[in-house]
Amino acid sequence: MWRIRLDTLAGRLAVEVRDADLLIASFYTFDCQAHALQELKLPGQLTWWQGLEDAHKNLLFIHGYGDRKVGQHKGITALAAETGAVQWQEPDLTFYGVIAEGVLAYPAATPESGFILLQTQSGAVLQQNITQQEAVEKVNNYNIARYNACTYPMLYLEGEVYFLEVSRFLAEQGAGEALKAIEYAETEQFMIISYYCLADEDKLDNFVAVFDLEGDLHLKEKVAGNLHGIGSDTFFIFKHELYFVQNSDTLQVYNLTL
Repeated sequence: MWRIRLDTLAGRLAVEVRDADLLIASFYTFDCQAHALQELKLPGQLTWWQGLEDAHKNLLFIHGYGDRKVGQHKGITALAAETGAVQWQEPDLTFYGVIAEGVLAYPAATPESGFILLQTQSGAVLQQNITQQEAVEKVNNYNIARYNACTYPMLYLEGEVYFLEVSRFLAEQGAGEALKAIEYAETEQFMIISYYCLADEDKLDNFVAVFDLEGDLHLKEKVAGNLHGIGSDTFFIFKHELYFVQNSDTLQVYNLTL
């Protein structure tokens, strides 16, 4: 799995999977309520040169590439999350972000000319000449409301005060000696901790553990093994469910209610 985007309004995940050997990119949606996975068939054959930008209001926003050597994103294709049908396309615009009023984009060839607001479901132009500062503020402000039902962990690096506190807790609970970094999040009932332990040949294993507020262990899973370094956002919580990708190819979902 290469990229996951959360459509909080529709309760869906959008997932991009890339196969470097076959040069194929595949796209899926995951219904968070029904726990149902569905593959979307994109138009055209060169899906390797397409990628997932975002997911919002039951749409997936897919980009192409302008200059493939530098990875410049160009083009927007809006796909219906349930069917994969193309809702609209803008081949000469570059996706920037979503806000309450629609989708913000800019001309790929002349990004300095200003941002454009597009209607989410149709791609119709609603407003032009939006400044970069306005675009940044609008996207950042909307993200606060957009992700209010979603929790991402805080990252604590080795040597920081909170790293020392959480690593001490893990050791006391017999969960292992944490190294390098810890990610930590809390719900009303649980503490969720992602951490790294020493594996063979100076490599690292990444674990996710779930404790209740009394310190009792409810879940411990190895997320990945024999890693050369650490990652970030190794899990997230959405509507009382814990999500993480195991071994880069398996989506794991656990209910976080007692």
